[in-house]
Amino acid sequence: MDRMNPRFQMKYRYRVLSCALVGIVAMMPMAVAAQTAGQAAGSAYDPPRTPWGDPDLQGLWRGLHEVPFVRPPEYKDRQFRTDAEIAELERKAEASNELRRLGKQENRGFRNQPNYNSIVGYSPEKARFSRRTSAIVDPADGQLPPWTVEQVNRYEWRESVSLGRGDADWTVDRPASERCIPIMRTPALTNWGMATSGRPAGPQATAGTVQGGAAFFVNTSSGGGPRRIIQGPGYVAIVIEEGVETYHIIPLNRSPHVGPKFKHWLGDARGHWEGTTLVVETTNIKYNYPIVLTYQDGGTGLYPGEGNTLRFVERFTMVGPDTIEYRYTVEDPSVYTRPYTVVHELTRNDGYKISSPICHEGHDDMPAALGSARLDEETHIQNQLDMVQEREPRLKELKEEAIRAAEAAKQPNR
Repeated sequence: MDRMNPRFQMKYRYRVLSCALVGIVAMMPMAVAAQTAGQAAGSAYDPPRTPWGDPDLQGLWRGLHEVPFVRPPEYKDRQFRTDAEIAELERKAEASNELRRLGKQENRGFRNQPNYNSIVGYSPEKARFSRRTSAIVDPADGQLPPWTVEQVNRYEWRESVSLGRGDADWTVDRPASERCIPIMRTPALTNWGMATSGRPAGPQATAGTVQGGAAFFVNTSSGGGPRRIIQGPGYVAIVIEEGVETYHIIPLNRSPHVGPKFKHWLGDARGHWEGTTLVVETTNIKYNYPIVLTYQDGGTGLYPGEGNTLRFVERFTMVGPDTIEYRYTVEDPSVYTRPYTVVHELTRNDGYKISSPICHEGHDDMPAALGSARLDEETHIQNQLDMVQEREPRLKELKEEAIRAAEAAKQPNR
């Protein structure tokens, strides 16, 4: 059957949403006590309630406001942008988008090579920018915490064993997204500090520019792709449109997580209410990334750890009838010296239609990727060596930060 056929796509969307709803209904308890009404910390808004008493977060929510993931050097200790800075960002973004509309600006990737044409990058929506200068709000400097010495050693080992191998020796060398494997949501576990040069930094950058270089790489984020929140007594389902469409059915009964031997690409999620805030904790995350760290993995799309010690906590708080404050904390003691917290704004957009990506591009191209590597092994090995050299300056910085943090931790508190 033709997957691009509209009737097929409609049936696919219906099946995905139906599965989520059936899962909720099938697991609904016979009787659920209403949650205690309360206000979320820092929010004076009292959201509407479901018939069973929970705060009603149902709807289609989108992250529309771009914000640097880590605070760029030009903002230093400033937490917020000025009106003039927002206006200039919007002007540049609109100018760049207009070039795409006219077919005059290509998206460029590895070694500044064009990979998608203007039509792919064009959007009829006006670009929006957050007033925050970084999505990271804790630590207060807007920077990711230092890596641990353990994590630096692990990463150096991976760099050493990847030498002499290409990025397509076998399918497992390719990113999970190319293999159509849904993993932990990208806005949560990406942009973690390892840098590469040769990519535009944010939507205001023009095609082919290099900003930041290997010492610092600015990447913008908006809180992830569209997500639909569906609620039932004792459960919440979240359908996410992001690369590979996924849906999560989250029990709210404070049941324990599965045993440590059981790992999932999407982790094991458990939720509860704290006042009017939905809190979702995810553990048991399987994140065994490839030995070879390719451009697309080593740059921005790969969490640095293996997930064994990762605890990921999301908080959804309605701060207005059409706005959710989406706050998450990443805690991984084997990777970072301390947890870090990110804040995004989600906007209600119930008129937006989630479309199924029907993942196939990388999957269908896998024979070509592996075949081309066999035809030119030397080039693929050289590409990998180039990436190791690109990451070397940033890895050196991370190692120095880890050593300083470890020495500081040994000092007695005064």
